[in-house]
Amino acid sequence: MSKSRNSAINKANRYFALLFLVMLVSTVSMGNLGTLKPEKGTIEVQILAINDLHGQLEPPTNKMVMGYNETGAPISVDAGGAEYLATYIKKLRSENPNTFVVSAGDNIGASPIISSRFHDEPTIKALNMIGFNYSAVGNHELDNGLNELMRIQNGGCHQVDGCYNNSTFEGAQFQYLAANIVNETTNATIFPAYKIACVNGVPIGFIGVALKDTPSILTPSKVKGLKFLDEAETINKYAKKLKHMGVKTIVVIIHDSGYQEGLYNESLNMSGPILDIVNATDPEVDAFITGHTHQTYNAVINGRIVTQAGSAGTVLTDIDLEISNKTHDVVKEKSRNIIVSRDVPKDPEVSELITEYKDLVAALANQVIGNITSDITVVMSNSGESALGDAIADAQLYATSDPEDGSAVVAFANPGGIRADLIYNQQSAGELPGQVTYGEVFSVQPSEISMVTMTLNGTQIDTLLEQQLDNPTPRILQVSKGFSYVWNESAPPGNMIDISSIKINDTSISPSGLYRVTVNNRMAEGSYNLFVLKEGVNRTEGSLVRDALVNYLAAFSPVAPGPMNRIAVVK
Repeated sequence: MSKSRNSAINKANRYFALLFLVMLVSTVSMGNLGTLKPEKGTIEVQILAINDLHGQLEPPTNKMVMGYNETGAPISVDAGGAEYLATYIKKLRSENPNTFVVSAGDNIGASPIISSRFHDEPTIKALNMIGFNYSAVGNHELDNGLNELMRIQNGGCHQVDGCYNNSTFEGAQFQYLAANIVNETTNATIFPAYKIACVNGVPIGFIGVALKDTPSILTPSKVKGLKFLDEAETINKYAKKLKHMGVKTIVVIIHDSGYQEGLYNESLNMSGPILDIVNATDPEVDAFITGHTHQTYNAVINGRIVTQAGSAGTVLTDIDLEISNKTHDVVKEKSRNIIVSRDVPKDPEVSELITEYKDLVAALANQVIGNITSDITVVMSNSGESALGDAIADAQLYATSDPEDGSAVVAFANPGGIRADLIYNQQSAGELPGQVTYGEVFSVQPSEISMVTMTLNGTQIDTLLEQQLDNPTPRILQVSKGFSYVWNESAPPGNMIDISSIKINDTSISPSGLYRVTVNNRMAEGSYNLFVLKEGVNRTEGSLVRDALVNYLAAFSPVAPGPMNRIAVVK
């Protein structure tokens, strides 16, 4: 055997040994589910899952907390990036041919410039390369309406921009599932409600479920003509149907979830709608793969596995089921969340795809637009305020301070629209430390959402702040400079804020006083259950929220982190 061949084999052996060691160190199996040992007359099925990728092909700026040291300081690791995610999935798939790769939705939408500039086609191509099988429909899948989502599934050129380089976009090679999204005209689901896969003659059912509250999040026109049915009732309907067809192993992929307070393989103090959904569903459902809240947990609820894998491809869920050949029921199960660390080789096929599209947007993405003095992050204080939220709200106030349109006195920014941090030492295009590029700002605020300035009275502002707190998904609006208030964590919903604590430039607002307020156009239509904003009058449309931040950085650089002293909380 030649020396060169020996060297290649040794390198390959070292690679797989290193990959196995990394995955072993960075994962924790659920001890209370036991060790999966195959029994006679059973098959082993592996399900690998992600959620809320949001077109994050390149590594995100955030880190994953793996644990804490003896002083209580977090131990973090760089995680995410489609090149590394592909390596993990392909390695795990090679260990079990009975593997399904699924997503709990929001594969696309609110994506960085490398994907969104091309209508998220690069992300779909990457998921095709990795070999995904099924996906739930996330709310962001419908950001641009049903027709565009159908193009994402079935392929074809974009109706406005056509296809890149005159080539045809083939669409998703995986199947979107949507059991609870019904077309009001046809009374049929927009995609199949479920799929049945057979492994050695054993059927496995996958039911896909969307967030019931999707219409409250999106611009109404994007979901016009669609009905979103109750999640638990829909799951039970199709679980019953699958059972009648002899399917005893059922997995729900759902774009709804919950919250927890532990590490990535824990489920401490679980809360949120997923608890009620799981408890209300047929016990024949074996596992729930969830998304939407960007949490990471590995739980057992009412005897069923319930998982979520963070967001942006930073975590991968591995669920292993041992199924009886005779009864077709699950006899053993275990699950774990795996941190997608970046100390493994990049997948060359996905790397080539990323390089192709990165080069295409380089001229725009690499433009330096301003400077920051240090990291400006979305990490929230106890009151729900963040330094980056402060800066973004200030940018929106600055953008709508035109006297001709009636200058805004306060801007309320949606925290859910902030998708990345501004990092001082992030040098994505060889720029100097502290310099911020257009591509970096795009990653912070990727959605094509514009500003609306309207007039509200003081009582309506008070109601707005109450509605943000009385919300199924916690959403503390970020506020601009000069505006402040206090909320009471222990007070009942609807009475958590004393209007006298709401101040503009240290003066309490008047219940009957009129104030110009800036929000984004989705909020202005009452999205996120902020219904009072629909009452705002004398509306003027502004520029994109992203453009506001770009112009603010250009005007006021170097920009420092916001003070986080505008929102206070008491117990």
